[in-house]
Amino acid sequence: MKMMEGPGGADRPIHLLRDGVVLVDYGPMRMLIFVWERRKPLTDLAIKGAQVALEVLGELARFYPVIKRKVSGLGIETGYPDVVKRMIRATQKMGESDLTPLAAVAGASSDVVADFIIARGGTKVIVDNGGDIAIRLREGEVARVGIKTEIDAEKPSYVVSFDSTMALGGVATSGFGGRSFTKGIASAATVVAADASLADAAATVIGNSTNVEAPAIIRSRAETLYPDTDIPGQWVTTKVGALSTKKVHEALRNGLKKAEEISQKGLIRGAFIALQGEAVWTPALDPFLAKL
Repeated sequence: MKMMEGPGGADRPIHLLRDGVVLVDYGPMRMLIFVWERRKPLTDLAIKGAQVALEVLGELARFYPVIKRKVSGLGIETGYPDVVKRMIRATQKMGESDLTPLAAVAGASSDVVADFIIARGGTKVIVDNGGDIAIRLREGEVARVGIKTEIDAEKPSYVVSFDSTMALGGVATSGFGGRSFTKGIASAATVVAADASLADAAATVIGNSTNVEAPAIIRSRAETLYPDTDIPGQWVTTKVGALSTKKVHEALRNGLKKAEEISQKGLIRGAFIALQGEAVWTPALDPFLAKL
């Protein structure tokens, strides 16, 4: 595996950015891996994690016909790789019949890499797969994750803080303008959960729930935008214009209601939802959410 700094490419998928920090930039994956042992960077372990990430990407490609199927009709076969099993479990727990395992792909990939690393060393491991983040903390370690209310914002507007005593290991965000299709209109639906797989699946569902009808919202069939989509026949958001305050609040209430439903099932700790300058969150986030 070649190691270098600078832009990625097919022959240079792993880049050492600095001690203990590695970027995997290959195909659809852009994953940052941070590994420390009591503030000491563990570069070799970060590189090993990056190599696992590339193996995970290969597994996802091989099992694409499986992971693009609706979870309602899927069982977990013994021959499935770990990442696929995690995706299926997380999405099935959401109870949404039209979901596919791809709703948890980024978070599950982060979890696999983070668990591989923490099992071999380190007291602080963060794996950020395009904003779907797995966090593993030991021995008094802490971590802070910024939340942007708009995808093109220069800086985060809020921050979520974690420590090693919390049974939390995942933060994921879904929303309009992100890497994947959404049926909703929220600019950010950020979820905190025990792992990134659950956070990713829940963020997808909550983001989809932030929906209202208004002339400023334009939708298209998913397959007209991407023929090989996993959700053919479903309407996805392609444009969100300026909305009235009433419509913004309605969309946020819809998302918050869904977040509370998922939270009450014990699947997530809480959710934060933003749209056109407004933000709401579940009360359970209050102890570790702060505005910057």
